[in-house]
Amino acid sequence: MTQIKPNYSETLRTTLVSKGIWHRFIEFDEPVRTVEEAGRKVPADRIIKSIVLIGSDKKPVLAILPARNRMSYKKIKTLLKVKDVRLAQPDEVLEHSGYPIGGVPPFNKINRILLDPTVQRNSKSIAGGGDPDKLVELETEDILKFLDPIIADFST
Repeated sequence: MTQIKPNYSETLRTTLVSKGIWHRFIEFDEPVRTVEEAGRKVPADRIIKSIVLIGSDKKPVLAILPARNRMSYKKIKTLLKVKDVRLAQPDEVLEHSGYPIGGVPPFNKINRILLDPTVQRNSKSIAGGGDPDKLVELETEDILKFLDPIIADFST
């Protein structure tokens, strides 16, 4: 029996259309694993990553920052007022966000969101497109407007 693979980018497209959010999907022949791979088709300085973290309070948080930046766990712990924070495991990423690792977009099921202010440097951002072989271009202003994130410096 053939198992049908979920089409996460269609789920994302439905969400974006229902909210009236402008978007443009960018497709790749293979999963995009690095900024360098994505940079072959899109400006690397506009790529953002959406990272699912789990705090010591067991609650998920989404950290959105430029793809080339690194997170400061110390700053994130202070912002969240938790003792510890860790990267979510692949099954936790899917459970909490509704998307697999490599495809997590800013728009997902997580409602506790941190956004590094450097994301605001570009009027358009390119993020995970639901599936690992897709990215989605979004208006940065829509990310701010619809997600209402906590804007704080948590890059190193």
